[in-house]
Amino acid sequence: MHKKIPLLLLLSTSLVISADHHVMKGDQSKKETKKIEMEKRGMWKPEDCKKISQTSGAYLYFSGEAFKKRSAHEKDGNKALADEAFAEARALAELAANFAKNFEAYCKR
Repeated sequence: MHKKIPLLLLLSTSLVISADHHVMKGDQSKKETKKIEMEKRGMWKPEDCKKISQTSGAYLYFSGEAFKKRSAHEKDGNKALADEAFAEARALAELAANFAKNFEAYCKR
């Protein structure tokens, strides 16, 4: 039984290697080849990366707006609303940072 395990591993390794798709030079355009290479490296599609980037920017914008609300409430002397706006700004900034990290991990070349 134990003698068959190395043979099984050897055979399964060769199957995994031969199952990988190898692009022929004339088969696809450069753009399609680049897209396949990006997917192999765990990279996301450019249109998805654009959405991630835009979402991060939107969260950062709304975080800034919430921080402005905090400042206005603080000037008015309403500490409870100022604290609430600050918590909102902080949560939105964290979301923006998380989306930016995903962009960095999956979209940068």
